[in-house]
Parts: sequence; structure tokens; C-alpha cells
Amino acid sequence: MKQSKGYLLKGRIIDGSLNPPVEDGAVVVEGERISWVGKTQDLPAHYNENEYTLIDLPGRSIMPGLIDGHTHISFGESRSEEENALYTPVEFRTAKALYYSKKVLQAGVTSAFDAATSYNIAQAVRDAIDTGMFPGPRFTVSGKQITNHQGLEDSFPSNMEFPPGQSAVLVKTHSDLVEAIRLQVKDEVDAIKVSGSNDNLITPDALGASAFTYEELKIIVDETHRLGKVCSVHARSRDSAVDSARAGFDQIYHASYIDDAGIEACLKNNCIITPTLTLLVNLIEASPAQAGASSNAAFQREVEAATVNLRKAFDAGVPIIAGSESGWSPVPYGQWHAREMELFVNLLGMTPLQAIHSNTLAATRMLARHGHEVGKVEAGRLADLLVVPGNPSQDIKILQRPTQFDYIFKGGQPIDRTPPAPRQRKWYERTKTFLAGLYEFDEESGRGWLVQ
Repeated sequence: MKQSKGYLLKGRIIDGSLNPPVEDGAVVVEGERISWVGKTQDLPAHYNENEYTLIDLPGRSIMPGLIDGHTHISFGESRSEEENALYTPVEFRTAKALYYSKKVLQAGVTSAFDAATSYNIAQAVRDAIDTGMFPGPRFTVSGKQITNHQGLEDSFPSNMEFPPGQSAVLVKTHSDLVEAIRLQVKDEVDAIKVSGSNDNLITPDALGASAFTYEELKIIVDETHRLGKVCSVHARSRDSAVDSARAGFDQIYHASYIDDAGIEACLKNNCIITPTLTLLVNLIEASPAQAGASSNAAFQREVEAATVNLRKAFDAGVPIIAGSESGWSPVPYGQWHAREMELFVNLLGMTPLQAIHSNTLAATRMLARHGHEVGKVEAGRLADLLVVPGNPSQDIKILQRPTQFDYIFKGGQPIDRTPPAPRQRKWYERTKTFLAGLYEFDEESGRGWLVQ
């Protein structure tokens, strides 16, 4: 039996750029890379169909694998900050992360940026996947998020030791900042992540707060870039977003309250914004009894602000990147990686093609190791590809149904689509809670009820 030279895919090509789709297109895959892309009628004669495995399904689209710009593969779908920072042995966390990596890949995410890790799990997962030991996306990983006492991650009482399982490192001096960066680079991170704001959005004053001064943020950026790494920052508030952009961070997460000065600084310093609206919208849609009514109102306020401010940033020319923040319980792995594109269309007014660009080629800027090799259907790049039914440049929701995809390729090979067996949560993964509220007594009825 003659061995196939590779794959010949025929269909509509959505290449990941802002170019219009190519109808009646063809893609030749040889080994792990794309050899040729173009219209079927222009296919060179030496690409003999009989020598390739032909994939020609009517009404299908061929596009790049998705790039999720905001994941946390070590978080294990934690229900709370306490669960994430205090519970579960590091060995079991790592095993979970490898288990979940396959689910992420099976959702069509062939590359991902991990925005903060517990312990050094993200580096281990990246390396285990890269060396062929386990299936998963091509990860670009940050180390522990750098925080201070006003940052997002210093959330526990001051009289207790900073938890070793927290996805952050606590710094107290300028020297600490530099040492934390250098140690993480030694531990082979791809990026440095900073906690630039706190998320106490219920308090209006917090909307203008920044955890670090501009001078401190500039120290982080300069040292990170000196060592050849990229840097990103969690910055929901106005001040943190503006100062981070002025300091020259490569990527700003959220930036919901960014203003004109921050947008101008993003343009000047070539910053991108990864809003991660999916987490907020999922929290709003969840039962207020579960998420907390006051928090729900804060999430709603932030989405409303982001809808205005981020649209203004996008119109001004600031690149907007899609990310899910998969890893927390409101955003389970393998389920929500493509929703951000729909939110970009519905809330920010993007076209579906612009939204696809944000989840493919535009997101490669943060993939320091292999960004130039993925994100676009182009000859010479790695064959990380999706073959999907219909036309996502007209119906963006198609990409939220990965079980209906015809193929997911990584490195020129179709991935195993068999879902991993469901796993059981161990007792040590839970925060012990008696009730999610108070069971109060009513004298008139002689009965009790749960008050949130």
C-alpha cells in the first residue's frame, strides 16, 4: 500500500488574518507544516491528489487552531481563592493540569498563553506536552503573578504566612521585584505576569487604584525586556491600566476602565489588551445566589464600562486579543474558549472576521517561542488547523461547538477526539462549607430558611 505524502484539505479558507475568506480553497499539509495554500484551481500539478489523504467535505471551513490568550492550566477549576491557594497537593495539581490540557486541545485550542501558575506547574505542563509525553496545546507560560499588599493575590489575613500554593509571589521592595523576575527567568518562564490592581470593585474608590506605582511598573518592564521575556499585567482599574501602558507592558489584561490617556499610551508603546469578558459574563449569567448579588452588580458595571472603553480602544487601533481565563470554576476547561469571539461581536461591535483574527493571528504576539509559526493558514507555518462545518465568518457561534468540528490538527496530525473519562474531585480540593448562607429561624412560622 502506497504511503500518503500528507493531507490535502479542500474547502473555504479563513486564514486568520483580516483577508476575506477564500472560497473553493486548498491546503496541502506535509509532515508537521503547511506546504501550499491557495485556490483549488491553482493547485500545482505536482500535488497529485492520489498521493495525499484527501479531506473534501462540502460546506466546510479551514482555519487556524484557536489561540487562547488567557488560561490558567494549574488552577484545576477551583471554586474559590482558598481552594486554589491552600488546598490540593502540588503533585495532584500537576496531574490534573495534564488531564485538563487534553480537554483544552480538544476544544480546538492548539496554542495558549498561561497567565499565572500555582507553584511551577505551568512550566512542567508546557515541557511535558512539548516533549511528546502528553497531549495539549502549545503553551506559553507565565510564572507566579508578582503582587504586593495592594495586589489581587494578597487576599489572605496579614497574620498568616503567604500561602505557598498561591499563584503569586509577594514582593515588598524594589529589590524584591528584580529578584522575583530573575528567579522566574531562571525557572524558564516565557513571560512575567504582574498583579497591577485589586478586584474589590464593590468599593467605588477601587476603580481608580493601582497596586504598583508607575516607577515600579517601569522597573518590571525594563528588567523583563532586558532578559528577553514578555510581560503582562492584570489591570482592571483606570490607574493601573494607564500606568501599565505608560510603562510599556506587552499585554494588559482586562483594562475595563481604561481612558483616553491609557489608550494613547497603548498606541505609543504597542500594548495589546486581552479583556477576558467571558469570565465576567459567565459570572453574571450564573445564579446570583451562587455568585453573590453585590458582586453580580459589580460585574455588570464592569462589562458596561468595558463595552464603551474597549470599543474606543479598538477603534483607535489597539489590538484586542481573545482569552477565556479557563481554570476557574465559572470557566471550565474545554467549554468556553471560543465565547470571547461572540462577545467581541455582540458587545464591542467587531465583525466575525475581526473576532476570529483576535483568537488566532493577532494573539501570536504573546507567543514568544513559536508565535511566528502558528495562527495563520500560510505555507511554512505549523499545520495547527481546524476543519469546521459552516462559515464562522458569518456565524461566529460555530466555533463554540467543538464536538461538531470535522478535524482538529496539531502539527499536521489529527488529534485524538476521544473525551477523557470524567474525574472525581478529592476531598482536599474543597473548601469546607456548611451552607452558602445563614439558615435563619422565623418565629411566626416556626420554620427556617436559607438567607444568602
